[in-house]
Amino acid sequence: MGILKILVGFVCFIAAFLTGCLALLGLFNLGTETLRNFRFASVLTLIAIGLARSGWELIAKRRVPLPGKFRILIVLTLCLFTGFAVAFVIPGFVAASLARSSNACVNNLRVIDGAKQQWALENGKTNGIVTWADIKPYLNLDSNGDLPKCPQGGTYTIGRLGEDPTCSVGTSDWPNTHALNYTDGSWWINFKMAYGKLLGLGYAKVPQQNSKDVR
Repeated sequence: MGILKILVGFVCFIAAFLTGCLALLGLFNLGTETLRNFRFASVLTLIAIGLARSGWELIAKRRVPLPGKFRILIVLTLCLFTGFAVAFVIPGFVAASLARSSNACVNNLRVIDGAKQQWALENGKTNGIVTWADIKPYLNLDSNGDLPKCPQGGTYTIGRLGEDPTCSVGTSDWPNTHALNYTDGSWWINFKMAYGKLLGLGYAKVPQQNSKDVR
């Protein structure tokens, strides 16, 4: 029993160290959503403290039966850590393993948007529909004289003036976003999409795009 307590104690110390590092990272990089990120970092800090204390108690009192209250504390701490791993760590690893570069598509959207703005400025337009014929002179065409294409076969829509151009892949190819000014990267979306991919659920599958670049 004493050896088991030592092993579990060291696991708690390692988990506390990793959780503490994440908490410090969150506290020093609060970003624009300061309050939400501060709360998240605070929860991580409490988990790290609980894990560290649990590890110390298990190792220090490896030959002594643990009090009932402390057993409850260890169980609660481990449950919190498990919940954190399920909700954040696993989706993070899944996202990292599935991430492919979507920069090419986003850069194309940025070029299209710039061409729209330039056309509108030179023609004195502030609203209305824009066509490919309008902005084609302002785009960098490829060697065949073709318009920019999404590398995953998505279809581009220019949109009206004042709107961002879009790609039909959009946000469906999680964690690769084919969208300008996309900010909805919440933990719930990461959680839902990660486990959807792992379980093969239909909502997490990328819709098949037409390989022909329909304009």
